[in-house]
Amino acid sequence: MIKLKLAEVLARKRLSIVELSDRTGLSVRDLEILRDQQALALRLRTLDCLCRALGCQPGDLIEYAADESE
Repeated sequence: MIKLKLAEVLARKRLSIVELSDRTGLSVRDLEILRDQQALALRLRTLDCLCRALGCQPGDLIEYAADESE
């Protein structure tokens, strides 16, 4: 299972979704979908945009965890 750690990175950097939206040009709604683990896909362009705005690496935003049922 892939987990997006956007909420954790935002908390660590003390940024709100609105501030991140202003920095990236991504909509607040799209960022909420990513933050709340509801995204089914993530474009590389979006990941690049997030990494630039947050000053982080892709690995800071994405984590793989084995599914407990496996």
